Amino acid sequence: MTDEPRRFLHGRSLSPLIKPWIAGLIVAGLIFFFETEMPAFHEVVKIVYFVIAVMLVIVTGRAFRSRERGRRVGERRHGDRRHHDTES
Repeated sequence: MTDEPRRFLHGRSLSPLIKPWIAGLIVAGLIFFFETEMPAFHEVVKIVYFVIAVMLVIVTGRAFRSRERGRRVGERRHGDRRHHDTES
């Protein structure tokens, strides 16, 4: 039996997934530092944390969705555009 080893994300690069997460964590860290220096902005900062979390969920979902096997199996073009059934 020749079982092919299962590769993470079908052998694709992780950079489209890692870069937004690193950027989001850096921004969240800067916002946390801002919040500790100015606690009056606590209510505003909670909204910004929520927006960052939603953006990371969307980016992660898109990264995993674009790597699903079902989206890459079929032929993208339904027919050859150079050959037509009717000749002019």
